[in-house]
Amino acid sequence: MTMAKISPEEKAKANDLKGKGNTAFGKKDFKSALDYYTQAIKLDATEPIFLSNRAACYLQLQNWAAAESDCNLALVMMGQLVNDDVPNPKAGVKLLYRRGVSRRGQGKLAQAKADWERVLILDPDNKSVREDLNSMAWELKKQERNSRGSTKSRPATTSSPSMQQATTTPATTGASTTATTQRNIIPIEIVDSLPKEFVFTPALGPREATAASSPLPASSEKPLPLAASKKKETAPKELLSLSQMPSNTSRQVPLSFPQTPNLYDLTQLIRRPPSERLQVLAYFFHNIPPLQLSSIFGRGGIEGDFIETFLDAIIALGEDLEHVKAGEFVDRSIQLLKGIAACDRFSIAKVFIDDKKVVKAFAVCNNIAQDCGGDIVSQVAEAQSLWNST
Repeated sequence: MTMAKISPEEKAKANDLKGKGNTAFGKKDFKSALDYYTQAIKLDATEPIFLSNRAACYLQLQNWAAAESDCNLALVMMGQLVNDDVPNPKAGVKLLYRRGVSRRGQGKLAQAKADWERVLILDPDNKSVREDLNSMAWELKKQERNSRGSTKSRPATTSSPSMQQATTTPATTGASTTATTQRNIIPIEIVDSLPKEFVFTPALGPREATAASSPLPASSEKPLPLAASKKKETAPKELLSLSQMPSNTSRQVPLSFPQTPNLYDLTQLIRRPPSERLQVLAYFFHNIPPLQLSSIFGRGGIEGDFIETFLDAIIALGEDLEHVKAGEFVDRSIQLLKGIAACDRFSIAKVFIDDKKVVKAFAVCNNIAQDCGGDIVSQVAEAQSLWNST
């Protein structure tokens, strides 16, 4: 079977559609990007790049099977479906990685592992793939353990009536008919708060430690006076600028915000309505300890939405320094940027965020650092270099 010959005009149009798809993808309009790549494939079905790009869209839309199908077809075109015995095997690295992601999404962990191991053979310095393999190791062990367990015979899951009777009646005929099976009773106690051993307490700075050790007034028995009245909890209809917000907004946490940040609560926060966006940004900037970012996001790694929220926070607060000193702002921003870069899967998530936002956030930091002077300028450059190299 021979492929239909493609005219130069069709190739040019297909490449133009690919360019539009790339633009839409960069804007996170994955459905539009998918449509552009599909149109390009219809015009030129011999170009594996179009299939690879469409597979990336399917991954973003979590259509794992479609992504795997596109990767397979593109790898067939490149002669790398099952091995890498081709003149330029590194050309298939991106496809193999994406196929691994799609297979992991479908629970095909062993196949995903095989794809990523091939990637490391072709590109041994690929830190992102190595991180993915490490993060998937426990999933794979769990799946293998469950698979072994399902093949073993298990005691009477569907027992016969006689078996049920044997396990529910007394062992001796002389036993009282009121006898019942002894069960361990676990006491349940209703409490107002978690025991101290289960409460995570973030490290306090000198100022906070002094305040914590000072005697508290009687009124302090109530929850933190961060949103004294219910009126403050009501979201404004219009988005306020930072200068319009109360002076305590940037540091104090509304009662509806988590006092101790965790992944679940942070996920809910970034979904808050636009009217609460500035409060969310202020919370991300002031109330999430940079050194704890890796533990908060865990082995699953940080996602692009969280990175962009931190960048938005730096940009928004940097453009209105009414509530924070310039030097403190830059120092906090540097700590956050370094903390983000230390999270698992950062190098992968970074691919899907808006480059312009990254540039703007560092520009804001650098401009303010220039006004501060001293070593802080070089610290911003160090953080930027870390982001560029990761």
